[in-house]
Amino acid sequence: MKASGYPFGCNSRDGVVMNNGEKSQGRGFRRRQPILAVLRHLGATVYPLQVTEAFRATQGRVVPGSAFDRITSIEGLKAAWGTVLAKDAADGELRRQTIDVIGRLDEFIADLSKDLREGSYMPEPVHRFTIPKKIVGESRELQVPTVRDKIVEHAVIESIGPAADRVQSSCSFAYRQGIGVPDAVQRIAALREEGYRFVLRADIHDCFSNISIDDSLATLYRAMTCERTIDLIYLIASPRRRRVRCRSRGIAQGSCLSPLLANLALTDVDIAMSDAGFAYVRYADDAVVCTPREDELLDALDLFTELVRSRGLTVNEEKTMLTSFDEEFCYLGVDFSRSRPNCDPHHHVKPDVNPDHVLYIGRDGACVRVSKERLIVEGVDLLPHVSIPRRAVNRIVLTGSVGLSAGARSWALYNDVDVLCLSRRGTYLGQLAGPRSTANAQRLLRQAEFAADVEARMPLARSLIRAKMRNQVHVLHRIGRRDRNVNVGKTCQKIRSSMEDLFDAASIDEIFGIEGAASSAYFACLAGLVPEGVSFPFRSRRPPKDMANAAFSYGYAILLGECTAALFAAGLEPSLGVLHASTDKRPSLSLDLMEEFRPLLVDRTVVSLLRSHRLRPEHASPSDDGKGVWLNREGKKALVDGYEATLQRRVKGALPGFSGTWRRHIHHSAQLLGRAIMERDYEWMGVSWR
Repeated sequence: MKASGYPFGCNSRDGVVMNNGEKSQGRGFRRRQPILAVLRHLGATVYPLQVTEAFRATQGRVVPGSAFDRITSIEGLKAAWGTVLAKDAADGELRRQTIDVIGRLDEFIADLSKDLREGSYMPEPVHRFTIPKKIVGESRELQVPTVRDKIVEHAVIESIGPAADRVQSSCSFAYRQGIGVPDAVQRIAALREEGYRFVLRADIHDCFSNISIDDSLATLYRAMTCERTIDLIYLIASPRRRRVRCRSRGIAQGSCLSPLLANLALTDVDIAMSDAGFAYVRYADDAVVCTPREDELLDALDLFTELVRSRGLTVNEEKTMLTSFDEEFCYLGVDFSRSRPNCDPHHHVKPDVNPDHVLYIGRDGACVRVSKERLIVEGVDLLPHVSIPRRAVNRIVLTGSVGLSAGARSWALYNDVDVLCLSRRGTYLGQLAGPRSTANAQRLLRQAEFAADVEARMPLARSLIRAKMRNQVHVLHRIGRRDRNVNVGKTCQKIRSSMEDLFDAASIDEIFGIEGAASSAYFACLAGLVPEGVSFPFRSRRPPKDMANAAFSYGYAILLGECTAALFAAGLEPSLGVLHASTDKRPSLSLDLMEEFRPLLVDRTVVSLLRSHRLRPEHASPSDDGKGVWLNREGKKALVDGYEATLQRRVKGALPGFSGTWRRHIHHSAQLLGRAIMERDYEWMGVSWR
């Protein structure tokens, strides 16, 4: 089969089983397995005695700052109670259980926290009832937990939700913060515009009732390793009845935790389909695969069926169909055809009350001055004047021999406008930045103390590189799906393996070694995705050897300035690094911050410009010494236009509870990085693909 080669039956506890029967060297599911072992031994479990005993057996000291500590804290449970109360109120009535809790809230929360921490907590039997489906004569059984158990479930979601979201695939659109049906519809419409004509619609039969909790927790363990939290989730998610034997598989429909567990259980399916090069979209148990050629549909169906079967699930043949946009089909309540729905190229771009305005000036001999609240650019023929009302420009980027008058300098400092300086080649030289109100001596002293503590830096250093690798995989999935001659799947597997190796890295040098090997594989794959007329054999810098490398270097220089400005705004010193060593010669912390944004903002933009021929070989010129290549004026303009379009894209859900342009995400991520430096218990995770 053309799309084979992905390891069926992938399980993080046992390593990856290849088609040839060999076993890869994965990190494994490194945890005690009291609950898992008990359930495997018992088979059909009599709930709740055995599971509860296993849960109690795992109890020990609550680690401050751990996920379990956040879940079982008084503050975490009260916040979860607020969510439960709001949902009950939205239904128009307060349940009797809810009213009882309101009457003794403080005592109830304290007792619940104590039971959880001491290991005496035991979920209560669920309330079962049926509701009719849209199809006449069919019904769906719901299993609704009690208010007490709902509070625990919501506390778990609030604690692990962001971490769990980052191990999920960008192909999944259901039950995730910030994205939903409109985003899935636009993704399919965009695939149609890219030339994908043929469609596989697939449905998983009785998905929730047959999902293995083991698969869900194995995926979750890649994002967080708190054993008590894993055991608690297993306890509250296991099927339960009063004095009745029940099956060990399946998750309850009606539990707020079940959608998250379902997504986690199907994450490896999403990854496998993307690794195989298919344009794939999944919303809950409904999946769509788009292909440019009809003969690839059967390959996609075979792969999807095998992947689903390896997880104990089956494809619903009645709801599975091979079709095309010519024949029209319905998905998520939307009728798709060759022209409907319209593909909105600005679906993710929304006008902002205060949009980002960045002024780029890159012509040698130009000079910037201020006159009567206007920025005037002089010294170059035919260059228009630029009108800038107060606070209309956030940043000025000067490339090459561009002058800045004393008045313009004072105006920029007074109005908190950053002036970024780049060389002709695009090398970051420095920037002019005014004092930030958020900076203070105690913050800088704490940052310096953290930078000097190598042991304290290690967890954050690992997280920074993991975020970069995670985004590298997403970028390869997105831009490499149509190039069947490039083994994107093999490269992604190698990068994911490197992500697992990071857990065992004992020093910063080992982290850099793992990152270097992963980046080499990543850029080697990118080299196969650029057009034939573009020379890009490998990543080269100082100097770049070809036009593609010159574009990468120029983009990274601009991004470095963005990150430096964001760190200044967050009250951090850019020279005090976490991953990169602190030095006076470079903004080390800026290099740390930009790691996760390199693939998303620069790599994706450059490759897209190359593949669309908006960036061509004639947009580069050899250096004066003939040893390197740099972008000429037209090349810089093409890259800047593409880069700004990317940064002006408004995204939702990339950071928990935050939405805005990618530029705003850089600033918000800098604030979170500062929090990770200042607060020892804060777990930094970075942005996720959107």
